[in-house]
This record gives sequence, C-alpha cells and structure tokens, in this order.
Amino acid sequence: MEIMSLLPKILKPVILAIFIVISNCMFAQTYKTSSKKAIKYFQKAVDAFLVDKFESIQYVDKALKYDGNFTDAILLKAELCLDLKYDSLSIEMYERLFEIDSMAFPKAAISLSKLYAKHLCFNKAISLLDWYLNLDNQKEKVREIAEKQLMLMKYQKILVENPVDYRPKNIGFCVNTSDDEYVNQYYVNENKIIFTKRYKSISKDKSSLEENVFITTMYDSVGSIPQLLFDNLKDIGAANISPDGNEIYFSASSWKDGKGSCDIYCTKFENNKWSTPENINSINTSDWESQPCVSYDGKELFFVRRNKKLGTSDIYVAFRDDNGEWKSPQKLNPNINTEGNEMAPFVHHDGKTLYFSSDGLIGMGGYDLFMSRRDQKGEWMDAVNLGYPLNTSGNEINIVVSNDANKAYISAIRNEGYGAYDIYEFELDEEFRPESVEIETVIDEEYYADVLNKQKSVVLKNIYFEFDSDELNPDSEAGINTLYNFMLSNPEKTIVLEGHTDDSGDENYNLELSKRRAESVKNALINKGINEERIKTKGCGSTQPLFPNNFDDELKFLNRRVSMSFDIKP
Repeated sequence: MEIMSLLPKILKPVILAIFIVISNCMFAQTYKTSSKKAIKYFQKAVDAFLVDKFESIQYVDKALKYDGNFTDAILLKAELCLDLKYDSLSIEMYERLFEIDSMAFPKAAISLSKLYAKHLCFNKAISLLDWYLNLDNQKEKVREIAEKQLMLMKYQKILVENPVDYRPKNIGFCVNTSDDEYVNQYYVNENKIIFTKRYKSISKDKSSLEENVFITTMYDSVGSIPQLLFDNLKDIGAANISPDGNEIYFSASSWKDGKGSCDIYCTKFENNKWSTPENINSINTSDWESQPCVSYDGKELFFVRRNKKLGTSDIYVAFRDDNGEWKSPQKLNPNINTEGNEMAPFVHHDGKTLYFSSDGLIGMGGYDLFMSRRDQKGEWMDAVNLGYPLNTSGNEINIVVSNDANKAYISAIRNEGYGAYDIYEFELDEEFRPESVEIETVIDEEYYADVLNKQKSVVLKNIYFEFDSDELNPDSEAGINTLYNFMLSNPEKTIVLEGHTDDSGDENYNLELSKRRAESVKNALINKGINEERIKTKGCGSTQPLFPNNFDDELKFLNRRVSMSFDIKP
C-alpha cells in the first residue's frame, strides 16, 4: 500500500535492450558454434531461462565447457547474471563477449554500459555507447534507446564528479530492522519521527505482508523503541500530523468505506479524544490515493494518486476552503509530474519548497529525490536533483526536512543498513535547504497537558537521578517546578507517576528502586504544597525501556526516568 505498491515494473530502456538481445539467442536458427553438445545444453538453458534462472546458468556453464567461445551462451550467461544481480560476473561475461566478437551481438553494449554506469565507470560506459552509435545498420528504436542512455550517463557523470555534502547516520536498530521502514514526518513539536513499517505478519492460516504506522522519539540522532501510532487501526501507512497536532492524515487499504484500493483518511482530536477516521471524499477516487502531507499553514494537502489504467502515479494538491473542507484536487504542473512516477511529496514549513521522488526525471537511476521551489506567482519551478551520493543507482524514495532546515531524514537501502529500507539522519547540503522556520516552543506545563490529552503517558523533562539512587539530582529543580506549575494549572487532575530503571542489577531491587524514584518526585511536589491525594506512584523496574537495555551506555541512562499519566477512574 505505502511504497512498494508505487514501484511498478516499468519497462526501462535497458530492459528493452535485454529482451531485444536475448530474443536473438532464443529464436536463432543457427548458432556460433560447431559443437553439438554445446548447442544441446544451450537450448536447455534457453528453455529454463524464464522458469529457473539458476538451472539455466548450470546448462549455460555446461555449454561453455564444450565451447568456451560460444558467444550465444556467453551472452545468455551475462543476461542471467544481470537479472540475478551478479554484477561482477555479468560484466566479465559481457566483456568476454566483446573480446571474442564485438559484432556478434552489438546491442549488448547497452546492457554493459548500464552496468558500467551503475558502478560509476562512466568513461567506459560512454565510450562503449559512442562505439555502438557509430555502427551502421542498427535498428532506429534501439539507437534511440542508446542515445537516451548516453545522455543520461553524461549527466550522471557530472553528478558524481560534483558530489553534494551527504553524511547519513542510521538512526539505529530500535527503529530500523531487516524489514522496510519509510520515514513519513519529523514532528518537531515532540522531536518524534513518524514512519511506516512494512513487515511480515504471521497468522494461523497464512503469512503475508502488512503495514502500520509507528512513532519514535529521537535522542541524539538515535530513535527509541517505537510504538504504534494507533492501537486499533491496521493496514494503514504514510501518516502525517497537522502542525497544530489536532489532525492526523493517513492512507488505508481496502477499508469498507473506501472508494478505491487505497484511500486517504483523517482523524481529528475533538472532545479530548481522537475521532473515528473519515474518508476524505473530495480527494479519493476509484484510483489509488496515498502519502498525504499537510502544509504548515494547514491550507494545502499534497498527496499521490496512481492511475489504474496507466499504472503511473502523480502528485496532486487540494486546497482548504473557508469552511475547513478540502476542495477537489489538481495535479501539479509538468515541472513536477512526468510520464513516469512521482511520489512521497513533502512540503517544508516554509511553504515554498517541495521535495519528492521520481523515476521520470533524469537522475542516477531508479527513483531519485528532487526539490522544487515556488516562484512569485506560486508556481512550482523546474525540479532539481538532490545530487550524488544522496541519490544512487537504486531507489531513494522519501525525504523530510526539519523546520530549521538543518536536519533531514531519508529512507534508503545502504550497505551499512539492516537489510532493507532504513531511516537515516543527515545534514542537508546547503544548496538544497529551504528557508528556516522558527516554531514557537510550548512551555513544558502546556506541553504536558497537550500530550497527555492525546496519548497515554509522557516522560517528565529535566528529572534526573544518580546511578543506583532515588535521590533527585540538584539539576532536577527546574523539572520539579515545571511539574508543580502543571499541577497548579490543572487542579482537577490526578496523576500517576511511574518510575523506571535500566536493567543493571537484580530485577526485584530495580522494581523497588523505580518505586522509590517515583515517590521522590511525589514528595518534592508535596513539599511545594500539592495535595498528596492527587498523586499516585508505581514502580516498573526495567520492564518498559526507551532503549534496549543492551544498548549504548551513552543512551542507556535515559531508561532511568519518571513518566506521568492521568489517573483515569473507571
């Protein structure tokens, strides 16, 4: 529903080239060998090509055993290795093919040049395509493919020779796993990241993939153990919280009231609770709508619509009328949308800068990330590629940028990751930064009230304990004063203070220590005049860590904390 369904199998020029080349092998009446045994095994390899590529390679190797210069078999092995992503072996076989007979299958130059470019060997790629384009009697359609490929590689060469500042840091194994994690939003109000996770769901009768939205709090560029954004909703993704925190937009698949296979919904915080999600009827159609992003002023809603007939996706925007309703959306201009696919729109707080992903604009390959700025008339100008090495030959599909324009988060597959799409934090290159937007900081007692109205508990700020002690650190005075002011401002509220520890030492001891820590905060409030009947305490020991207890010691101390929730009477 979220990202993978927006990665259709598009017939790229290089894939066209593969089928053009391989068809020469499959349907040839004569082969470039005199060995009957080589031909026998080659024909078996061709038969197995679309059924079992590993078996096909085995037959190819047997054919080459009887004739090592059998160019048909060499080409087939090169294509098999390309399809299986055995790049080094594929390059070796293509090069061997051209060494033996460069004119046997000249169109293979397109596939080999693509591999060269993927591994940043642009001079080789460009020279090879120049050679091919100077040949006579090549089909015009294939020549067009080669010409476009040559133009692309020359552009990629420029990007690689002029790298942008990009030093991504994985936000850690609490968030990132061997499954896919897609960043949706950096919610600066609470220093949280909202993300969609695509993972295997194993039930009694079947094993399938599902998606859901999670939220993690950031501490020094590392995400804490994530929690579900909604406990009671399934098969949702791409959530986006409005700037005032009172609306959450998300996409959901195959809900009963859906207009298509995927629709956009909104839930509102009203009467101290989140409303039942409502389908945004003015936006959703029988097509596929997802990936909502609300502008900072709350007046624009950007999203992606995929056309069922064409199979391609574009970015749209809906405007909010004076009654707060979303009007019929309109497609963004051709500077953004192409004949290919655009997705993952993120409009910055400045309202002037749009980031998105596209496979239809020229780039490093696959999906690249781009930005566009609004002109004085409010139109989106030409999209700008965010450069290499941020963009690679793979798929870069999400980016969000902080309000101050310094930090950015991206979803990408990298060698140092955990095996799939991971979330990374980095400082955005100055060339691509939006205008910095200052967000008014809510004083902490108001923050407590706002958060506790919308979620179960909140970690108390500026409350510190020494290791293995229930005595409040002198630096905790400011935190106690904030909590005291909160209690004065909410005289009708009764709270529950929960103490937490890390896992150092005996669990029974930790349970008692966590209870005493909660009591220390309670006593500090009582000493300031708060009625003790308004404060309950509870010890949780090490059972509810923010970070795994085997985590880095530099962040493990954050497990030693006190959290607060409202005492809701049944």
